[in-house]
Amino acid sequence: MPGTHANRMLAAAAIAGIASIPVAVAAAGQRSAPLMALAVGFFAVAIIIALLGTNLPLQRNARADLDSAGRVWGWGNSLLATLAYGWGAAAMLAVYGLSALSWRHWWQYGAGMILFATLAYFCARYALGDRHMQPTRAGLRMLAAMAFAQAAFVIGGLAYLIGSGALDTPKDDWAANHIFLTGGIILALISTVSLLTYGKLAARSATPVT
Repeated sequence: MPGTHANRMLAAAAIAGIASIPVAVAAAGQRSAPLMALAVGFFAVAIIIALLGTNLPLQRNARADLDSAGRVWGWGNSLLATLAYGWGAAAMLAVYGLSALSWRHWWQYGAGMILFATLAYFCARYALGDRHMQPTRAGLRMLAAMAFAQAAFVIGGLAYLIGSGALDTPKDDWAANHIFLTGGIILALISTVSLLTYGKLAARSATPVT
């Protein structure tokens, strides 16, 4: 599991996510894009701080490798991804379920993000195995491969969202686009930073520090 400091930052990010939901609902009710940007941005800053707090110590510690820090790396980043998907689901369901905005696909995307959050959590549990045992290199490679696939998928989605001009819309899906854009950027950063950390840990595993 993540260290105590990382746990505190993860908890702070979760609290920020919860706090951002009523602000997002209020923004939807007022049809205020600036207020919506403030709500989603508040969560984004909190989870990025938690991301750096989870990964930077592992990157800077010359003695951290896959054997000593693989579980911390795997759980920390998987829980951040789970939180990001969970926040996206809660924001989508709350914004369209509790405001006057109308968009027919809101519940489908909300349900989809719940599914991704569940998969992120349980795939990490499967890959890392029993918490009392050292995770296998194969399990850690599986998580790294998932991070790479997630990065490719999310970056592709962001490219489409931005390139298609969907962000500039008078329709009621404008709020969903704020959630998609923010969640996509967060997940792309989680995937990228996680892979960078994995690369450093793997390199140290191949070249022991003396």
